Amino acid sequence: MRRLLLTIGVFIASCGIPLDDAPEIVASESLPEVLQPGTSTTTTVPDRLAEDIVIYLVNPGDGEPSLEPVERQIPSVDAADGREEAVLEQLIVGPTSEEQLELNLTTAVVSSEDAPLEVLEVDQPADQQIVVVLSAPPAIEGSDRLVTFAQLVFTLTELDTVSSVRFAVRNEAGENEDISVRTDTEEGDVRRAVDRSDYLSLFPA
Repeated sequence: MRRLLLTIGVFIASCGIPLDDAPEIVASESLPEVLQPGTSTTTTVPDRLAEDIVIYLVNPGDGEPSLEPVERQIPSVDAADGREEAVLEQLIVGPTSEEQLELNLTTAVVSSEDAPLEVLEVDQPADQQIVVVLSAPPAIEGSDRLVTFAQLVFTLTELDTVSSVRFAVRNEAGENEDISVRTDTEEGDVRRAVDRSDYLSLFPA
């Protein structure tokens, strides 16, 4: 405290402000309003801005899985600044331990050391349509591959800026190539933009 007071005193003296030899009593009515007795000041630091989002996990049911919406929070960002990427990161993390144990929720969007699922880029070439560039096609096959794409599509189209999604991977030449996407329509695997209508059998109950 002494060092602080000394520093302040030196600063005041250097500014040419005369210093009294002894403390002077100042009447309370002469003080600024913020220093009046009984006046308190509060500095409010806002919490980090965040927004609620919805991701879709899997309810196994009795052998007939369906998607289940659950809430998450992400830092509030504009779509152009990576909002879609932030949503996908939450989906890749998967269910919490509580969601697994109490709600029996699972996920087919799996990222592991053996088969990491990495989002390299999200582009929006057309209104309401985005392209998600993955590091590699999802390694899961069979019915789980259908569920994987359904989770991705439902989660992304929960955003008001997205209604359909195309999926691609980056080849060795650094170019993006569309990949085959599993649907539960008569078309089966497609190389086009997909939306929720391509996964009607997995609609949330």
